[in-house]
Amino acid sequence: PRPSCHPAACHPMKYSLLSLLALAATVVGAEVPVPVQQEPYHQTVFENDLLRLIDVRIPVGGVTQYHVHNVPSVVVYLTESTNRSQTWGQAGTAPRSTTPGNSRYAAYDESPLTHQVTNPGPANFRVFDIELLKRPGAPSAAVIAQPNVTLRWEEGRARSYSVSLAAGESSDFATHGGAHLAVGIAGTVKVNVEAGGHRDLRNGDFAFYPAHTLLH
Repeated sequence: PRPSCHPAACHPMKYSLLSLLALAATVVGAEVPVPVQQEPYHQTVFENDLLRLIDVRIPVGGVTQYHVHNVPSVVVYLTESTNRSQTWGQAGTAPRSTTPGNSRYAAYDESPLTHQVTNPGPANFRVFDIELLKRPGAPSAAVIAQPNVTLRWEEGRARSYSVSLAAGESSDFATHGGAHLAVGIAGTVKVNVEAGGHRDLRNGDFAFYPAHTLLH
């Protein structure tokens, strides 16, 4: 008579093979973080030897790939919206609300960040991630001093100003010893350059100005 046995004992290779295949599927399917410039929702729209401007647009329901930030950056928010950040290898997400015009300095060169961002709604999320590619020389001691120009913060490699103008108002200021990136937040601002030419900046528009440029 044929001896009876438990199915697992009679066919050990079958069950071992199934376990191996499941393990292989888990490894192959794991997501690998990409450099921030390669993440589809992060589009590089301007770059020179000083900075790289990445325009981040995440629609409602959008989820980015895990991506790596490792260059010191200035983050400028352009929309009133919410998002959730999931740090690679950590449990839980960090909810955040954003307001147009708010900005911050991120020392990613000292503390790199690998994360995934989700936009749960109800509005589209847009932000500029401005990577500072070159360490500047000694910062200018002069701070722009105009009634409608406010120094918001000064950290690491950058200063952040806000310029608020009522209809018909104007302001003159020079970029001193450093280059400037102007970003439109609300309304329309006409930026004139002493050497000639002008730009109309609205929400999400930007213009780069080299050092020692007189703007008005």
